[in-house]
Amino acid sequence: MAQHAVNVPRVVGLCADLPPGADPVGLGALTFYWSHPERRLQVRAWGETIRREADAGGLGPLLAALSRPDGVAWLDGAADARARPPGPWFGAIAFDPTRFAWGGFAPVRFAVPRLLVWDDGGRRHAAAFAVEGEATRSALESTLDDVRRGGVPQRPVAPPPLKSAVAAHHADGRGRWAGLVDLALERIRAGELSKVVIARAMDVPAAAPVEALLAHLEATYPQCRTFLLRGDGGTAFIGATPESFCALDGARLRTEALAGSARPADAESLLQSPKELREHEWVVEHIASALREISEAVDVPPAPTVRALANVAHLHTPISARLRAGKGLADVVAALHPTPAVGGVPSAAAVRFLADHEDLDRGLYAGLVGLVGPARAELAVALRCARIESGTARLFLGAGIVEGSSAESEWVETQLKARALLDALEGAA
Repeated sequence: MAQHAVNVPRVVGLCADLPPGADPVGLGALTFYWSHPERRLQVRAWGETIRREADAGGLGPLLAALSRPDGVAWLDGAADARARPPGPWFGAIAFDPTRFAWGGFAPVRFAVPRLLVWDDGGRRHAAAFAVEGEATRSALESTLDDVRRGGVPQRPVAPPPLKSAVAAHHADGRGRWAGLVDLALERIRAGELSKVVIARAMDVPAAAPVEALLAHLEATYPQCRTFLLRGDGGTAFIGATPESFCALDGARLRTEALAGSARPADAESLLQSPKELREHEWVVEHIASALREISEAVDVPPAPTVRALANVAHLHTPISARLRAGKGLADVVAALHPTPAVGGVPSAAAVRFLADHEDLDRGLYAGLVGLVGPARAELAVALRCARIESGTARLFLGAGIVEGSSAESEWVETQLKARALLDALEGAA
């Protein structure tokens, strides 16, 4: 597909340290939320100063423009004079930007907020933004003064889970699921695929405020990145994903392979399961091989460990790299997205299989969500997530199919993964 030129003007920003408890009030609904309790990081954004959207052909040029080193001009001195916020561009990239039909969103969408407040390591900061030439320093200072004078609204406290279950409608029935698993296994035995990750959807009522859902997810899954991306027309995309896609700082890149699943009680069995180890190794090798094409050095541990979450355990391998001169975020996304953890092996053949047979509009599910800024980014794979619209949450649930998989066992695995959102919806109702 042809590459498209993009016009991304520089933005100006002004930062301030905030006293503990200082919080903005009267700004309306959050437009973006990002939290990683394990790192003591929380990011909240209100409003949009500027937004840019793209299709598949414009993805690379847009990411290159958003992450250019001079993309933000700080009005309060040198770049290292004080703490700088993550981003400031926030947004998401679809699993397959060539096939996207979600209302309220775009296949590629990033925006700079009007105001961003973030907590990092116990300290609270704020930043106000504007497009260069469209606001004065005094206007940005006024926004920050409003934050300093703001009240202290309490963050929602997660109530205990309710005993009654949320009534779920399986948008994709077990018969269709079994047929798709059987077809995937046929293609695997024919040598066309080694692995393919298929997904299904589940619709459940979602009457609770998204802030209460975020509080539940954040409290229950501190190892995960809890996120909210507000769409247009009252839509929202929310989740708590265990999988980092990349953390980029200049030429230094950190990513991970997260594949192979079991119940928490069976976590250690993952290290003795040939099926799960094989599935995990494919993801590791794909990431490492792709990164070697754009990196000076790639570091991969010799064996995976187990990452145990509240409702499921995974095999985990951290991977780090130093990018070659001239390579950046656009190259990383082109090389790695989608990973075999959400697509399959071989990657192109798996994505074609999904396009032809899955019959599911994944949208942003299994895509990328997070923050992008000057020569840096923090993006996660959008898993354990739901699209919320008109009082209904559509949950997306996937499982990797390899030789030895069965429709029943993989259905059960998706049920385990559904608990993250179902528990939050029950508790926050």
